[in-house]
Amino acid sequence: MMKRMVPILGRYGPFFFYSYTAILGSGLLLALGLTRGLARERIAPAWWHGVVLALAAGMLAGRAGFVASRPDYYRLHPGEIGWIWQGGLSYHAALPASLLTLWWWCRRHGLSFYRLAALLAPGALLWGAAGWLACYLEGCAYGRETTLGWLAADLPDSFGVYAVRYQTQLLGAAAFLVLALAIWRARQAVRPAALFWLALALVSVARALLSLWRGDPVAELAGWRLDTVADGVLAIAAAALLLATAARRGSLREDE
Repeated sequence: MMKRMVPILGRYGPFFFYSYTAILGSGLLLALGLTRGLARERIAPAWWHGVVLALAAGMLAGRAGFVASRPDYYRLHPGEIGWIWQGGLSYHAALPASLLTLWWWCRRHGLSFYRLAALLAPGALLWGAAGWLACYLEGCAYGRETTLGWLAADLPDSFGVYAVRYQTQLLGAAAFLVLALAIWRARQAVRPAALFWLALALVSVARALLSLWRGDPVAELAGWRLDTVADGVLAIAAAALLLATAARRGSLREDE
C-alpha cells in the first residue's frame, strides 16, 4: 500500500520549501505559459494584467473563506492565518472573486470577458490538476476511510494520520487533466461564451462527484456536504446558461 505525504521538500537555512507551494506555483506558470501561447494575436497583449488581478482577488478571497470556515482553529492560532504556503484555500470563495474581478477588468478596458475566460479555461483546468496533486503531497482534501480497493490506498489526512482512504487527490488530478484536454480540443469548435459555461459545468460536476468521497471536515446542509451542494448548484446553473447560450446561437457573436 502506498504512503504519500511530503509537505516539505527541503530546507534552505531557516526557510522551508513546501511541496504545496512548489506544485501549485509550477502549475500556475505552466497554465500561464499555455494561455500566453493561445492569446498570441487573438486578444489585447495586456490580458495578463487582468489575470494577475483576478488571481490576487481569488487568493485573498480563497484564504479568507478557508479561515472563516475554521473559526475555532484560527481563533487559537491567529498567527497562521496568512500561512497560505501550507495549503488552505476555499474554492467556492476564490471562484466568484476571481471571475468578478476579471469581468470588471475586461469591462473597464473594453475587452470581451467570455473571450478571455475561454482562453484561460484550458490553463485554469491544468492548474486545478496541479492543485489536487499539491494536496496529495500536503495531505489536504483527503478521502474518507473505506475498504481497500483500486480507488483506495493507505493515505494520511491533514494531520498525518494514516488509514485506507479514497484517493480523492489523485482522482481529482486525473479528472482535471481529462477536462483540460477536452476543453482544449473543444476551443476551436465552441464559441467563447459556450466554452466558458461548458468548462464551469464540467468542473462543477467533477468536484461534486469527488466530494462524495472526501473525508476532510466541512459544514453540512440537510445531511449533505456543503461543498457538494454548492458544486451541484453551480453545475445546474452553468448547464442552464450553456443551454441558453446555445438557444441563441444564431445571434451569438464571436467577440461577445
